[in-house]
Amino acid sequence: MVCPHCRQNAPIIYKGVFAFCSACDRPRAPFSGKALNFAGKPSQVGGRLGRILGVLVLIFGLLLAAALMLFFQLLWPAANFGYALGLPLALISVVVAALLLFTGNRLRRSGSDAERQARVEALYALAVHRGGTLTAADAAHALQLDEKQVDAALNELAKTEPEHVSLEFDDQGQTFYLFSEPGARPPPFGAKYRVDTQGRVRVADVLGANGPREVLDDAASPARGAHKNSR
Repeated sequence: MVCPHCRQNAPIIYKGVFAFCSACDRPRAPFSGKALNFAGKPSQVGGRLGRILGVLVLIFGLLLAAALMLFFQLLWPAANFGYALGLPLALISVVVAALLLFTGNRLRRSGSDAERQARVEALYALAVHRGGTLTAADAAHALQLDEKQVDAALNELAKTEPEHVSLEFDDQGQTFYLFSEPGARPPPFGAKYRVDTQGRVRVADVLGANGPREVLDDAASPARGAHKNSR
């Protein structure tokens, strides 16, 4: 569901029992969108439980099969009752455990993919709301996520989607990420900025809708965060 404030299909963030837009941080109706806090969590929990159950079935099934074989073979050595009971039980335990482990791994991967997708959607929506630039610290604070996780996610986007996300440096050497619109190729959001010697920013060239560059304005304007796009 689109946010009624910023008009973006952004995930929601729960702060206590209240829901907020991950892009503009304004109140949203609960359950009105994908929850960034819980995306993929049920599948991840189910995957962990599946793997735990798989290991338990394998261990106790094999132990029970070995105990039955040993008991009946000691009781009736010539009858092979122990093998007749223990071997099928061991085989069933291995098959059931393998199925549980396989299902658990699939659920875990599915949950991780859902979590990553929700995080990517939230980062794109936040970048659009903030004019196309993000830093890991700002994004982590806005999305209530660990800064290292956010930085890793942004780095991954810069590597896997270089046509949409690029790693840039400002004039202080600090890193930030420049986003272009997810649904299209360049032009990027907004203009590219140059910082002059007085610390003021001049709006420079920007790609036009049909590809050629256009000069938007030669006038100097106050610096917006002193961000400078790499050429």
